[in-house]
Amino acid sequence: MDGELIAVGIGLAALMTGLFAWLRADISGLGKRLDRCIDDLGGRLDKRIDDLGERLDRCIDDLGERLESRADDLGRRIDDLDERMGKRIDGLDGRLRAVEHGQAKLEGLLEGLREAISGRNAA
Repeated sequence: MDGELIAVGIGLAALMTGLFAWLRADISGLGKRLDRCIDDLGGRLDKRIDDLGERLDRCIDDLGERLESRADDLGRRIDDLDERMGKRIDGLDGRLRAVEHGQAKLEGLLEGLREAISGRNAA
């Protein structure tokens, strides 16, 4: 009976040793598979980051072009407005000179009228 117990003990020890060796190999394989998965995910993540960076660059370039176009359009509108305002100011300036000239004539006539009236009163 002692011999049978020893044999069973040796059998259990061998079974446990085999089981632990299998577990160690499985864990080692799992570690390698995890490393491959992590490397694969890292590569995919790098590609996605690069793709997003390219998309962002295109969006920024597009936005820059649109802003430049709007700025050019705004510059043309400001130049047009400046030209129109310049013409209006020139027109107003001419009208002001005409009014001032008319006012000077009226003042001259008024002065002549005063002198004529005061000359009549004196006589």
